[in-house]
Amino acid sequence: MNAKNDRKPGKHKGSGKDKSKAKGKDKAAAAGRGGAGPGVHELTAEVLEVDDDGGHALYEASMEGGWGDGLPVLAATDERVRALLAATPYPGDHVLGALPPRFGLASVELVAVNAALAGVEPRAFPYVLAALEAVLVPEWNAVALTTTTSSVCPMVIVNGPARDDLRIDYRAGCLGGAAGRGSMTIGRAVALCLRNIGGQRAGVTSRTVFGQPARTGLCFGEWEERSPWPSLAARRGLSPDAEAVTVHGGKGVFPFADVNNDDPRDLAYAVAKTVAFPLNNWFLELTGSSGQIVLLLNPMWARRLGAAFPDAEDFQTYVWEHAWQPVDAFRPANAEILAAKDRVDDKGRVALAERPDQFVPVVCGGLGGLHGVALTTFVQSEMQSAAVLR
Repeated sequence: MNAKNDRKPGKHKGSGKDKSKAKGKDKAAAAGRGGAGPGVHELTAEVLEVDDDGGHALYEASMEGGWGDGLPVLAATDERVRALLAATPYPGDHVLGALPPRFGLASVELVAVNAALAGVEPRAFPYVLAALEAVLVPEWNAVALTTTTSSVCPMVIVNGPARDDLRIDYRAGCLGGAAGRGSMTIGRAVALCLRNIGGQRAGVTSRTVFGQPARTGLCFGEWEERSPWPSLAARRGLSPDAEAVTVHGGKGVFPFADVNNDDPRDLAYAVAKTVAFPLNNWFLELTGSSGQIVLLLNPMWARRLGAAFPDAEDFQTYVWEHAWQPVDAFRPANAEILAAKDRVDDKGRVALAERPDQFVPVVCGGLGGLHGVALTTFVQSEMQSAAVLR
């Protein structure tokens, strides 16, 4: 049976001992934008030799070596890695930063290897890089998010004109099941980078109790054309026409539904009370001053809410004003703790968060007009946006 050489996703040659039982061989390979010439980058990621048996040996090696996520992987051949590198202005040896929890250096080449494993197309590769740049902003707090007992993970929200071309899901089934290649592979590549470059391992470097399905990646788009408000990227200061990502540290996908409220203000009130559930992470904190909750609104709700709240800020303020619980909703011992944290106001209310801008609406999903979703907050993380560079 023929052998095939693939790149390994965790380190460069000579940077550490290979613990995989698959054979490793050095193999020089040039990579750059357009082949040989000035600025050529020689591939330095470790090489793995596996049987060319249609992918079974590669999958087994990924599981045995601990660099797989449990799903089948594609071969990170030199040709595929070079094609990804050619799609970005960054050279292969450019380092985006040190990814926690073990602070492996995220060179663009290693990111490309992980993206190749995930099946990312070259034209989508800059989105992976932008998402990792957002993750590496200190205020996103990647150290805490990769090591916590929580289920939190990076959730990537895409804006811009390339959503359809890249098959970024933003309509029906955008959180799972629509099977757009861009959504499925970009999110997975980010998760693989945290695993293979950063060293995130459940029960080892990550203390997560449950994890969540999105820990293999979550990426979706905003249905900008159906939103009554400027896009998320535009509201966060980027050009309305820019290709952009926003990365939210989300604890999970929290669905809710309504058919009882005809008045859009009543609907907004119900959303506020729904997300202010007593065991929300925000009620565990000394204050509600950090973090965001993303409110995913189907286009039918968005149309109704946009009529009542012409500005997104008006909707955010209304939700914030009603996202609270009476202190009597908590058992006495719990209420005493909240009072000791100075979380109870003079009217006996415990506000979920400190500011309206912490409630972030995003329009997406199918045209069934009764469903919404909250991407709940880890709290100790500030969502970050980054423009996609080409």
